[in-house]
Amino acid sequence: MLKRNAVAIAISSLFLAANASAVTIYENDQGDFTKLYGEVGVGGHIGAKYEYGEFNEDKNFIDDSFATMGVKGKQGKMHYRLELDYERENWKYGSGDMVLAIDKVFIGYELWDAKYVSHYVEAGLTDTAFDDYDKWGDFTFDTTVETGEAGDQDMTLKYEGRFFDVVKLGASYSYGGESASGASLGDVGNGYVGYFGDRFSVVVGVEGRRGSDSSSKYGEQRLVGVGARLAVTEDLHLGVNMFREEEYIGTCALEKPNEYGVPECVLYNDYQPQDNEGYLVSAKYILTPQWEFTASYNYEEYEQWAIDNAEQGAEESDWGDERTWTTIGVNYKPTSSSVIALEINGGEAAQQAYAYARVYF
Repeated sequence: MLKRNAVAIAISSLFLAANASAVTIYENDQGDFTKLYGEVGVGGHIGAKYEYGEFNEDKNFIDDSFATMGVKGKQGKMHYRLELDYERENWKYGSGDMVLAIDKVFIGYELWDAKYVSHYVEAGLTDTAFDDYDKWGDFTFDTTVETGEAGDQDMTLKYEGRFFDVVKLGASYSYGGESASGASLGDVGNGYVGYFGDRFSVVVGVEGRRGSDSSSKYGEQRLVGVGARLAVTEDLHLGVNMFREEEYIGTCALEKPNEYGVPECVLYNDYQPQDNEGYLVSAKYILTPQWEFTASYNYEEYEQWAIDNAEQGAEESDWGDERTWTTIGVNYKPTSSSVIALEINGGEAAQQAYAYARVYF
């Protein structure tokens, strides 16, 4: 039995189905399908602190509105996905504008798919392997320790494997990686292995990059991260996340004016290693299917902070050589595919609160 729907009808039906998780455009008895999915979110960072270096401008409220729409599907052993994001470039060095960009476009292939073992590869613009699990032990949505892995990258080849439904592993290689601001990272490779049981799960990930070869400040890098979850009861869940990173950062050797006459660095040298680390412990309590509460304790230490403090001749500037902060949040789910949430921060956080509302389809 073959089923086809016009794209226009599929899009309009999103607004009619309150609990839609995706709209099926096409499916058949052989398991082939095409689905339309997405997310719309409105919210932002409240009491943002520009001096922490996480936001693009010095404002008390930083908008974090976001929307995504994608098409994913399968034909035989072939998988495909196209995803568009409309997001605010509110991070450091970002433009502050709402920008439409292609987030993912890839083709995948099932090498082997049996009851206990499967092997799968994909190629294109996609998330690197460790990006799938870098926040595994974190139950909060924002304002917590960031692992700093490569994220989505163009020209990426990725492998994923599954064994006995509880062991998963993945690996990826990205040619000519870039940071969120577009700076060169060089080739990036990463991977993970994890155990995912019913009550306990743990995943370990690693990453390494070749470096930009003098075209940006980013040199070689090595990163290891760990995340774990434990369901103490059906309602109470605990998690931990941690990372340690060694990256080489260069010094500007040559500046030239850009098209606007503003000096920009075009050549870097003298790459020096810097050690960074962070960890968090988090918890989630499910009161009802509609209400849940989250909390986390966070610690970060970046060697660049100590370097800046030494250059300024002060024992501490802003938060010092390391920072700690807490996050307490509440999530309300009016439907199974929507959430309204508020997170409050204490201690040396880069903002006082984060609030948002999201609808998924």
